[in-house]
Amino acid sequence: MTSAARTSLLFAVFCALIFPRTSSAEIDVTSKTYIRFFRDARDLQYAPLNEYVELDGRDQDQGQWDFHVSAWGAHDFRTTEFGDKTRDELTYAYVRYSPYQDKRLLLYAGRHYIFEGVASEQVDGVSLHWDATPSNGFTLFGGSPVVTAFDTRGGDAAYGGRVYQRFSNRAELGLSVLYETNDKARFREETGVDVWFLPYRKVEVKGHSYYNNISEGWGEHAYTLRIFPMNKLTISGLYSKTDYDDAFATRTLSVFSPDFLGVNETLTKKGGIAEYRFRDGLRGVVDYTNYSYKTMGEAGYYGAGIIAVISRTSAGATFHRMEGAADRLRYREARLYAAEDMEGWRLSFDVINHHYDVPFNDVSDAYSLNGTIRYAISDSLTTNFSVDYSKTPDFLRNTTALLNLVYNFKSGR
Repeated sequence: MTSAARTSLLFAVFCALIFPRTSSAEIDVTSKTYIRFFRDARDLQYAPLNEYVELDGRDQDQGQWDFHVSAWGAHDFRTTEFGDKTRDELTYAYVRYSPYQDKRLLLYAGRHYIFEGVASEQVDGVSLHWDATPSNGFTLFGGSPVVTAFDTRGGDAAYGGRVYQRFSNRAELGLSVLYETNDKARFREETGVDVWFLPYRKVEVKGHSYYNNISEGWGEHAYTLRIFPMNKLTISGLYSKTDYDDAFATRTLSVFSPDFLGVNETLTKKGGIAEYRFRDGLRGVVDYTNYSYKTMGEAGYYGAGIIAVISRTSAGATFHRMEGAADRLRYREARLYAAEDMEGWRLSFDVINHHYDVPFNDVSDAYSLNGTIRYAISDSLTTNFSVDYSKTPDFLRNTTALLNLVYNFKSGR
């Protein structure tokens, strides 16, 4: 655990301890243990153990404060998967406080996530969200960005905020900014506009546009439209355009590098979904999405499915076609899944098959099978055992077994 992570954890625990002792606190502890066994394409065997712990506390009487801590640790018993046999990370550790019962003013301190307009950040710092009136408000935040695989954090800072204005419960307009420095130098500067619009009772529009101030280009536009022509029918449309050079001009992981995604590449997505609810527990879905790449061409993904819930049994089946310019983007996809609940047990399976028009890496049919058994040993302890078996163009055969134990303890009234 890094020194900054320890500081955030200690700060959050300290703040939780100094809150008034006159109010009773409810403490909730959850522990999740995962043991996996799998083999990779090089025939190397792996057996990692992961432990996730969450601690949540809240004021039961006045409801003014709560605190949340989450951390994980991992140990590889066989082949090292990520370079080190033992790893750990503090996911979040923060205190949240509000002097008002309606929570119109919220203060956060510690390691926490910020999801406000253009900002989707994890910081060691503070933030404030205030609904100043029923029609407008703002969010401010600042701190040191949490980066796990980039460089040192010296001279790093992230700050910004969002302001919004509502219009008679019919629309909301938001403006947000994000500034980030790395080694005290300009690293990210982005501006975002987000909208929500309800022009009619059965029509809803929402979306956002993000602008990169450093590269001087629009990184992303994403908008959705939902229509409710009748009680049982919902129709949704989507449109998005992403410019990889502007959207990922600065990044902390190589997977989001334009060099990896494609230099001068853009992706435009257009499509829609129609869902019809025949009756309670039975619905059908038809969908279509067009993917248009600037350099790689176009592809269409379309199909239909049906989902049913009868008593304690849920099941679904879907069929899709991917029609693209590249051989790997020309296939038929079929999926079948079901789950059954009975007396503390839950049994489920999920099967997906891809049939390629032209064999890819000598594979015509790729498939994935998953079977899971869950059993509630007690009110506080649940166990899951899951097995995945797959055959793909990248992994001729891959088997993964996962044993999961979840323990939950709650104190207080």
